[in-house]
Amino acid sequence: LFTRTPLVRLVYTSLRDLIDAFVGEKKRFDTPVLVAPFGPGGALVPGFITRKELEVFGMGDHVAVYLPQAYNFAGQVIAVPATAVHELDADSTEVMAFIVSGGVSGAGIEAKA
Repeated sequence: LFTRTPLVRLVYTSLRDLIDAFVGEKKRFDTPVLVAPFGPGGALVPGFITRKELEVFGMGDHVAVYLPQAYNFAGQVIAVPATAVHELDADSTEVMAFIVSGGVSGAGIEAKA
């Protein structure tokens, strides 16, 4: 029923995919990263790689990074050069806890060399 109504289908499938990305068999938030969206020496933002290439947009040297928001069920998807992304040697769940708690929870986060 949900997949037959156009607007409801969009919301339903988007929410279903988001929930599957967190807890489903096809976990997609499994690559925690720090992103330097303003270039070297600027702020670093924690997030998760959701696509390792964006050739479909003509941006083969970019990756898609999801940036969850603290204390909110929302976030942003940004396209950044792959060179601006640094993978974290940390558990995805810990990183997500760190982000959504505003940095209060989560531990063991170290940048990969």
